[in-house]
Amino acid sequence: MRDDPARLAEQVLTVLRHLVLLLRRTVAGQPLTSQQYGVLGSLEPGPRRMTELAEEHAVQLPTMTVQINRLEDAGLVTRGGDPADARVRTVGLTDEGRERLRAVRAARIAHLTEELAALTDDERATLAAALPVLAKLGRS
Repeated sequence: MRDDPARLAEQVLTVLRHLVLLLRRTVAGQPLTSQQYGVLGSLEPGPRRMTELAEEHAVQLPTMTVQINRLEDAGLVTRGGDPADARVRTVGLTDEGRERLRAVRAARIAHLTEELAALTDDERATLAAALPVLAKLGRS
């Protein structure tokens, strides 16, 4: 049964859902949604085109525009232009947006650290060994 891709896919989906919910709980009650923090994370490497953000987050451009408007109103992102194409609008993090992202990441890491500390050494080793495989799945 372990080698059955359909059964494994179902199990991975269930486990990932629970992990996502675990991480979302660390930002519960914050003024931003988990999705908005996700957008901030997408901007961490540098400014991006709105169309790229919408595609990455699997939403329509108008939906991403609404999210960016809210983040801009909160002072967390700023809009700019593409020097190579004046028609293109880009979005980048402000210093405040970068700091908010760091704070949320630190809270999530602290929460995960507590959860991981409750595991046995063998369980942590198993999880560490699985990370390259999970990373490979995330890149496909």
